[in-house]
Amino acid sequence: MGHQLIRMSCILCALLSNTIIGLAHADQQLAKHGRVNMGLYTKSITEQASISDIEISMNFWVKDALAFEAQKAGIDIQTTGAFLYETMQDMRVDFDHGKLDIIVAPPLLISRYFKRDEITDGFSGMLEDNKPDNLLLIVRADSNIQNIQDLRGKRIAMLEGDELAEMYMDTLFLRAFKKGYKTLAASIQQQAKANRIVLDLYFNKADAGLAYVNSFQVMSELNPDIRNKVKVLDTFEVRSKNYSYMRKNYPLANEIRQIALSFYKSARGKQILDIYKTAALDFLKVEELDTVDKLDREHAHLAKGIK
Repeated sequence: MGHQLIRMSCILCALLSNTIIGLAHADQQLAKHGRVNMGLYTKSITEQASISDIEISMNFWVKDALAFEAQKAGIDIQTTGAFLYETMQDMRVDFDHGKLDIIVAPPLLISRYFKRDEITDGFSGMLEDNKPDNLLLIVRADSNIQNIQDLRGKRIAMLEGDELAEMYMDTLFLRAFKKGYKTLAASIQQQAKANRIVLDLYFNKADAGLAYVNSFQVMSELNPDIRNKVKVLDTFEVRSKNYSYMRKNYPLANEIRQIALSFYKSARGKQILDIYKTAALDFLKVEELDTVDKLDREHAHLAKGIK
């Protein structure tokens, strides 16, 4: 009888062990399968590429390159999609409906349209040597502009549709004059591309403007004399023009992050990064939004009561 009990105990232990191993294996398999649906705010990425190029490259990135890299990592991407949005409201609706796993948009807009507990860490594009693509206030070197107070009555060039640039410039003026920049500038030019703003300053069509580091560097490399005639007056530190985050509890978040961070190592990945003039992708914490949150709060405080 004692031998039978021992034998039964051994059988039960074996069955339990096999069941536990089977469940763990099933969970592991489940974690390595899934979809990747990415939503992109088009107005902030058309400076680097046309809408058609974006559609082709993003679908290639998600459906081909990403799936290929995922397969090498033992992950089966069953369905993919790249969706373009002209408004953040539309992106928000699809996010609420569970359609999107990854969102790509300017940090200010992500901060305004998504709560911190709805998203998790993602990645952002970086320049060579892992440098950030900061927003620069640039001025003509011969304009005698030494500080923000000297911008009164000057010709200013702005990035069309860039809400972060708009708020940054306005905050600078509110700090210095307690008035918005639109009431004190001699003229305001809107440009779709930051490259154009750099050239406007170089050719004396504007006295000051905002451009991202990447655009300023590219134009300076094409024409080194730009650095003699255009200088940086102030900097707003931001990792990139666009941030990428994933929805909270996305099953493949860790795997997709790792694939993204090593994207520059593959020929397919480099093709996509080259289109957006990005050297590599880097890990991006949700807390990186704190910088734009702080600017947003300061701007709201300074603008309160000013007509």
